[in-house]
Amino acid sequence: MKFDYLIIGQGLAGTLLVHALKKRGKSCMVLDNPEQPKASEVAAGVINPVVFRRLTKSWLIDELSPQLLSTYAELEHEFGTRLFYPLQIKKVLGKGENEFWRKKVADDKLQNYLLQEPEPISSPYIEAPFGVGTVIQSGRVDLSQLIESMRQQLQSENSIQFEKVAWNKLTLQENRVIYQDLEAQKVIFCEGHAVSQNPFFKNLQFKHTKGEVLRIKTTTYNENFILNKAMFLMPEGEQYYRLGATYDWNDLSTSPQDHARIELTEKLSTFFTGTYEVVDHQAGIRPTTHDRRPVLGLHPQYPELGIFNGLGSKGTMLGPYFARQFARFLCDEDQTIQPEVNINRYFPERKQSR
Repeated sequence: MKFDYLIIGQGLAGTLLVHALKKRGKSCMVLDNPEQPKASEVAAGVINPVVFRRLTKSWLIDELSPQLLSTYAELEHEFGTRLFYPLQIKKVLGKGENEFWRKKVADDKLQNYLLQEPEPISSPYIEAPFGVGTVIQSGRVDLSQLIESMRQQLQSENSIQFEKVAWNKLTLQENRVIYQDLEAQKVIFCEGHAVSQNPFFKNLQFKHTKGEVLRIKTTTYNENFILNKAMFLMPEGEQYYRLGATYDWNDLSTSPQDHARIELTEKLSTFFTGTYEVVDHQAGIRPTTHDRRPVLGLHPQYPELGIFNGLGSKGTMLGPYFARQFARFLCDEDQTIQPEVNINRYFPERKQSR
């Protein structure tokens, strides 16, 4: 069976790249390892256009924002289901942070993303004596629904197989790759943190992080915004909320840990007084590079192999923009890959070839 591209992995990166390539009339076969946990199925999918630590705009947000809105709208139309939920983020402010918030919004011209004036919060279950700062153009993407909808579509088209790829069974020839009974022009690896074991990408410097999240149910609290104070409390509907997330660079297992649950619930107790029960606890490994930038492009030595990975904790924002950029590159529409994300940053002595 011949295809234009073999896509290895159907998490967020693989899903968005398939969408971008199919828009350009390209055929894709996806090989997805059903035994590999996906960070995308654990992640909350928060879209936050600012970095709270420095109160600055997220990297490239002015370019990312229109692309993510159009991409998720296209996918909602294609799948006939809702994926994107606009939600304001309310940042709980500490003593003295009100004036800092006002000044940063004015000086850095952040009015497109932040309300300049902090405001009180009306919920009796939130302790915020110094008010909250409000983020706009924010929200969440239902990543589980996105991935499942794409999986169902691919199954209906006989364009996905569930298996672990054996790298030593890939046969590379000029302008084509053969894997078992499949043939394609190129193979693109979108395999999340499993890329660390991929022998073709040993030069890449990954620094994966484990993240744990809780799902809670509360019958007292009922607010339709994302609350943030060194963590997030995000509504999912029907009295359910997502609480997260932790960051661990040492334990890269996918098993939830009690200490992470305690860390999250203790942080929540510093500003939240509502009653709740924990109904689920999940862990995932964010695919993250050493410089916290995605990595995409074709292997300089093996141009039949490509990679789209490293979306990290900002994946719902970065993914649509860079999936489109990479698809345009692969389809000869535009040969631009931004230097900050180009695979060539790990192969400085080589020139990108196609």
